[in-house]
Amino acid sequence: MSGLSFADRAVLVTGAGRGVGRAHALAFAERGAAVVVNDLDDSAAVVTGEILAGGGSAIAHRGDISAPDIAESAVARAISQFGRIDVVVANAGIDQITPLRDVTPQLLIDFFRVHVLGTWTVCSAAWPHFVEQRHGRIVTTTSAAGYFGLPRALPYTTAKGALHGMTQSLALEGARFGITANAVAPFAASRLARARTAGAPDLQDAIDRYAPASDVSPVVLWLAHDTTTVTGQAFEVGIGAVSRVAVGVGDVVAVDADPASWTVGAVAVPPVGGSDRPLTRWLNQCDGGAPA
Repeated sequence: MSGLSFADRAVLVTGAGRGVGRAHALAFAERGAAVVVNDLDDSAAVVTGEILAGGGSAIAHRGDISAPDIAESAVARAISQFGRIDVVVANAGIDQITPLRDVTPQLLIDFFRVHVLGTWTVCSAAWPHFVEQRHGRIVTTTSAAGYFGLPRALPYTTAKGALHGMTQSLALEGARFGITANAVAPFAASRLARARTAGAPDLQDAIDRYAPASDVSPVVLWLAHDTTTVTGQAFEVGIGAVSRVAVGVGDVVAVDADPASWTVGAVAVPPVGGSDRPLTRWLNQCDGGAPA
């Protein structure tokens, strides 16, 4: 990230009071950005204080970003305080270990409200400004679990998976306006990661040691910079590695166009083996043996 500057740029980071979001806010401020630090509680003010104490520029914004009026007010604060909005980092999220038998409609609604609605509201609020200035950067926060699944996490994985489609749509619609939209899928020490790995202290220690929250921020800053034109991409970040997540079409089974040829046997596709990704193995290990 040598040389990347965000001087004269205003950045809104949601869920920035702790963990990965806090790391993002601090990193942007260190490189000259004016930062709107959003979170539900006083942690937003604490992080803002850290930035100001270090000579940076920031304002705290407290509120539930999934409420459209709160998202509008966050963007309005950026405009009134800094005169502009250039970057939105939608980071706010929740997690909860939930066996499938305990998943309720309300739980699914709650997860979609925070992850999906909470991303859409802030992007929607900033969008008119991005379109008018013909420039904007959006970074959403997905998860490897949203792409590859995770046991006892259906509300979380479903909501995170939905963000992939949202990010793609934002990228496609924003292209002609100079707006980029990309996603990061962090694997980092955070409240969510600690809750998920509570039953595996060795794994928890390894995450704390080898996957600090600050490791994710360089990728976010790169995606948010004016000189980066990458869009519609997702990157898994953690444990000293960055991987582009690709969604594609696999084996093709050619079947005769004659409708009579479309039989179960003719269209059957050989099964694909399970993922051998290290992160998948680790996370499955933490939840292994748990009742369905």
